[in-house]
Amino acid sequence: MSEHELPGPGSLCWKLLGQRRMLLVTGRALVLEAALPAGGAALARHSTYRTRPLRRLELTLESLQRLTYGDPETRAREFARIRRVHRHINGTDDQGRPYDGLDDASRTWIAMTLFDAMVSMERLGGRPLSAADEAQLYAEWRPIVVSFGIESSAVPQDLTEYHSYYASMLDEALEDNGEVRHLLGAVYASVHAPPWLAWIPAPLWKVLRAVAAAVMGSVLRADLPDAYRRRLRLTARRRDRALSWLVHRTARWSLATQPVRRRFLPPAAAALAGRSVQPRTARKRGPVPRQRPASRAERVGSFFDDVLDQTGDGFVTREDLQAMVRSVCWPLELEDRAEQRVYDAFDVWWAELSALDVNGDGRISRAEFTDGTLPGPDGTPQALQAGLAQAMGAVFDAADSDHNGHLDQAEYRRIFGAKMHPADADRGFGEIDSDGDGRITKDEFLGALGEFFAVRGDAEAAMRLFGRD
Repeated sequence: MSEHELPGPGSLCWKLLGQRRMLLVTGRALVLEAALPAGGAALARHSTYRTRPLRRLELTLESLQRLTYGDPETRAREFARIRRVHRHINGTDDQGRPYDGLDDASRTWIAMTLFDAMVSMERLGGRPLSAADEAQLYAEWRPIVVSFGIESSAVPQDLTEYHSYYASMLDEALEDNGEVRHLLGAVYASVHAPPWLAWIPAPLWKVLRAVAAAVMGSVLRADLPDAYRRRLRLTARRRDRALSWLVHRTARWSLATQPVRRRFLPPAAAALAGRSVQPRTARKRGPVPRQRPASRAERVGSFFDDVLDQTGDGFVTREDLQAMVRSVCWPLELEDRAEQRVYDAFDVWWAELSALDVNGDGRISRAEFTDGTLPGPDGTPQALQAGLAQAMGAVFDAADSDHNGHLDQAEYRRIFGAKMHPADADRGFGEIDSDGDGRITKDEFLGALGEFFAVRGDAEAAMRLFGRD
């Protein structure tokens, strides 16, 4: 396979990447990604995996499938979209080390953790790839890696080079850090029930979540590479290894006789059936009512936790607002210039929002936000006015794909509700369309989202886009 020829039907990549069993090894891949010094800092400061781990996982897997199973146009759009996202991921970690989302070395390692995940999935499932198959899989995967725009010389040329590279990364480059430790256990502690499971009572969900955390934490300890596990001073106990054996092999055995649509995730199943790759549709069975805290103080605190603090570190920073921009721009697949306008508008809002940063540490704590927002319930603090209007105006302009000055149902769904239950989507549209004429003007949009960010209105659509739901 040439450097630019991407894998197609009949390839090993097509047979492996889209399998549902990949869900069992994505934790291993994410830990290894976070263990890279730059990876840990990027996750801590830019990723929403702490607050929305299931959504983050879903988007990652869907993106990988578009790259692997999509037609040439779909693949090209996805490569471009990922490059645009990574362009805004940069900074320095707590030790002063710079990181950059477009750094070739970091992107190569992330891509190699995904190759390792496919190989590990088969090995842990009791059916390891032969040396020839592993070499073929790498030959298929490498062109995908290079297509991200990574310099070819940064990517191992063949399987032999890959194994040498992988061993050296485990021995010399990876580290123990807070994000790794969080992924090894705490990440499960606050997972919200996904919308399609919102019918489960909260006490039962907490029990199920605790059980899942114990099981997956044990499996992950057993599944980590021995060399890196030793670095972490973790021990894979006998019961960890037994549970890993049971989980992976049961998954393989139970799915082996299932039809393609059950063995593979939806985009992959569609491609294997000869259909085009489309975003997954909603799985919810009915509309999900939301309950808001009663008092304004409770609402402000809840809003800080569930909406503004996108990265889940207890503070609001510029990176949190950038995470909001990614939520907006990801489904729209904007051109570079149009997407940059949204980022620039949110930077203006951040400059004004920073007025709430009383101690001047470059971030807004929960206390600073509530103290600055609660006074004057009938008025909006200056930090939530002009800049917010500019930011939400940029969101409206991005969503208004035909530039006719209003959003119709299709434009609304594209940004706010592609995977929402129809009843939820209709309710959200109706909340913003205040005059009920079947379209949303810019004034209606700014009014509804202004109320939402001033914590005076619920705005179903905004909660779906920016919140944890």
